Amino acid sequence: MSSSAFYIPFQSIDFVKEFLVKKYENLHLNNAQSLAYQNGYSFLYYLEMGKQYVDQAAVAPMATRPVLLFYGCVQWMKACLLTVDPEYPGTTQVLAHGVTARKRKKQGYAFWEDEIKVQKEGLFPYFSDRLFHVKQLTGEKYTMNTLLRRIPELAPVIERMFGSPVLFPLTRSDRSSSVSDHLLKTLEMDVPRFDAWLKSFGLPSSSTKTKGQLDIISDNRIEDHPFLTTRDQQGVSWLPAFRTDYLPLPELMCHYLILYNLSMVCRYETEWWCELLHTFPGHDYPCIHAFLNTTSVKLPLLIERVLSSD
Repeated sequence: MSSSAFYIPFQSIDFVKEFLVKKYENLHLNNAQSLAYQNGYSFLYYLEMGKQYVDQAAVAPMATRPVLLFYGCVQWMKACLLTVDPEYPGTTQVLAHGVTARKRKKQGYAFWEDEIKVQKEGLFPYFSDRLFHVKQLTGEKYTMNTLLRRIPELAPVIERMFGSPVLFPLTRSDRSSSVSDHLLKTLEMDVPRFDAWLKSFGLPSSSTKTKGQLDIISDNRIEDHPFLTTRDQQGVSWLPAFRTDYLPLPELMCHYLILYNLSMVCRYETEWWCELLHTFPGHDYPCIHAFLNTTSVKLPLLIERVLSSD
């Protein structure tokens, strides 16, 4: 899918203004019309710049793709923020990236095991709060392997390399969601413990095991939780196999964090990055290669989902 698939209607400034008016009216802002007029071109230009970066990444060598994709992601996220905060950017603090990576890579460095730390202010925590209503804890650290494991399209590659499933698909019926009961084994839980686990995430449920399936009955659809599940490009929702992967991270935020770290590595760890691209050591190359191929296609879809939400 081209990055322009969701973008085409927004090439009309009249459409953009009408779109923003509806967004601001949903926020119960009295001056929705004037705010939409004020922000129309800024919104359009953010989308345009994001598209330019992502389209260039599609034809760029792998060596430079992370930087292009990261800044494309940033521009699109700024457009999304204008739909909920007509004064964005209200302060210079929200313009920072909101996360930091290790400044020096240790001997034997592996991207798969690298980590990133959340800062108090900046784009990452601000976007997470305003668009997903998910608070990020200052100082929280996320490892690249846990972030990569949350992306459904990468699950087959990671499972093939490491020998165990990292996500389980959910199927939806009229009254429940079902998942393989093997999930209970990987989580090391029985059914009552699993229900208590979901309740801790604000999802009171009553689950039962039947014929190799775990049926989850809840008043609130587990697929609608802001971060418990992730969706693939076909719309199928997936649950993490391991407790450590139940993170307060909607999938778009995972892409942002991985792209930020990759863009830092390819800019400032040039020797390691070039060696990775030419010698294929360890497990990093196939995971990074699969991620870059996936995110270049999925970023537009994730942004479209955000813009389409109420």
